[in-house]
Amino acid sequence: MDSHLKEINETYFEHMYFAQKCGWQMVFAGLACVIHSIFPNLFVNTASDALKKLNQEMFERKAKGQVNEL
Repeated sequence: MDSHLKEINETYFEHMYFAQKCGWQMVFAGLACVIHSIFPNLFVNTASDALKKLNQEMFERKAKGQVNEL
């Protein structure tokens, strides 16, 4: 566990916060996809927008030197 935290230069709680934030974003995006599959007019761009945002956040962390590789 410690080696991963050292690799990404985060404390346990920083890592927990970011990982949970990403996880919940993916859960909500997934639910939006399921609802969209039933009602195509709802949540048309929700999942793709969430993935773009998540991807951007990860690359910004990498650019700040918090993560060695994605």
